[in-house]
Amino acid sequence: MTPRATGALLAVLTSLTAVAQPKSPAQSTAALPRFEDYAVAEVYKGTPAAPRIVTPEARSYRTRIREGVTKGVGVFRDVKDEPGPNFAGHYIVVQIMCGSPCTVMVIVDAQTGIIYDPPISAGKSGPDKLVLPFVPFDLAKLEFHVNSRLFEITGCGAESAAVEGCSIYYFLWESNNWKLLRRVPLQQAER
Repeated sequence: MTPRATGALLAVLTSLTAVAQPKSPAQSTAALPRFEDYAVAEVYKGTPAAPRIVTPEARSYRTRIREGVTKGVGVFRDVKDEPGPNFAGHYIVVQIMCGSPCTVMVIVDAQTGIIYDPPISAGKSGPDKLVLPFVPFDLAKLEFHVNSRLFEITGCGAESAAVEGCSIYYFLWESNNWKLLRRVPLQQAER
């Protein structure tokens, strides 16, 4: 083989190896969902509808849900309680402390009063389906905005209390349903 052919073959093999390599954390975070990519057209300014307390899980927390919708208790905006929509234009994310580390969460449609479950939870049935997954020795970390349909949760799956089982989840609220856009293992995100 000639030196020129050897060099060309080496260049092809090097590029194929680079393509096969897993992306570094810096590369993998470059394509993370962004709040501004899922903007809503308008924010509801009217009086929120009374929450429809119809499931046994919602009945367990009915007082706190009603206080969240009417008074803003557990409806966080810039680290303070404030009434009115705080997610995706016309939804009210109500967070209820239920111990340490424990947070219950529901989403109430301010226009209809319909209550929705969180995108992921610590359990599959009963009141636990409203309990957010936790991070060891801490509460789940949430990020959401009134002008976006993107919802970010950092937490551990119900099956794992170890940091290795924790992830950052990016959910899209679309047609009154959650759609998982991306899951980034916490260890990978922290590198």
